[in-house]
Amino acid sequence: MLKVIFSVLIFSFITFNVAGQNKDDSFFLIPFGYNFMRIGDQTIHQPAIGAGFLSGEQNLPFNEIDRRVLAFALYQPLIFNTEPYSDVPEHLHQIDTLIDGQINRHQLLFIFKSSSDEPIAGGLGTFQAGIGWGYEFIRRPQVSLIFGAALGVSDFDLSLPSGAVWPLLPLPLVRFKVNTEWFSSSFDFLTGPNLSFTIAPKEKIRFTADMRMDNYRSVNDLIYEYILWYRFFGIDHRLGDFTGIGFGVKNDSMDFFISRNSAKFELQQSSVVAVIDLSLFKIESGWIYSSRYLTDGKEAASTGSGFFVSVQGIIPIGKK
Repeated sequence: MLKVIFSVLIFSFITFNVAGQNKDDSFFLIPFGYNFMRIGDQTIHQPAIGAGFLSGEQNLPFNEIDRRVLAFALYQPLIFNTEPYSDVPEHLHQIDTLIDGQINRHQLLFIFKSSSDEPIAGGLGTFQAGIGWGYEFIRRPQVSLIFGAALGVSDFDLSLPSGAVWPLLPLPLVRFKVNTEWFSSSFDFLTGPNLSFTIAPKEKIRFTADMRMDNYRSVNDLIYEYILWYRFFGIDHRLGDFTGIGFGVKNDSMDFFISRNSAKFELQQSSVVAVIDLSLFKIESGWIYSSRYLTDGKEAASTGSGFFVSVQGIIPIGKK
């Protein structure tokens, strides 16, 4: 299924902070990160590096944005100290690419994701891609509604009468955003629902939530992060709202196509987390109280509890 992974949502959040209050700005971005997990006897390393570009009007009311483009690519290998499961190699690879542009009321979107035991393994089952267009039917200072259509390319378990795989699937494109004094929210629907919202976004104490579903097999398929924040400076402070600490819970999932046996491998984990956010740099750590391996959508092993430490950052280049 087409999706923007959870780390991309964090990346977009950081990008929003980088933009500040510039009405029109363009600069390059270098996102980077490192995630360390210890689950049972398994040690997992996940470095990340990428490149991006942000251009156009930022942090304006919805009805004043006439041009904005965000483009980036992110590479994240997943490295186990031993084979996590039978016929699953120690090294896995994930590549994510996004181009998200707006010109007046027109929204353009391109997504490409590859998750496999090879950086580019080839075959419809190893990647998902999609291109979409939408039109902003509601365009007000605090409300925006975009509706359109997209075309996905992957292995959607659709076959022709001859038995050949049918790789194309038409999809709806929906985006709904609200931004008020006490509540801000963004809802996206491409192949599944993605919802994020903030309660009291301009206060020092605030609550944020990010949720999405790509599968509908069990409650474990709900990917979420709920954080209660304390921001050290208000939005009107001369330093800006650039730093804070947060505590919460999250449920995350990573899935890969294993080309050697044409199987799908997933790692799911649920955690209690603590976060230090410096806008351009974020440190997150927590206790993994539940984790599991899945193969072809069925639980293969319960891997127990553990902990993780994650750092994420972004370097703006050419920002005015």
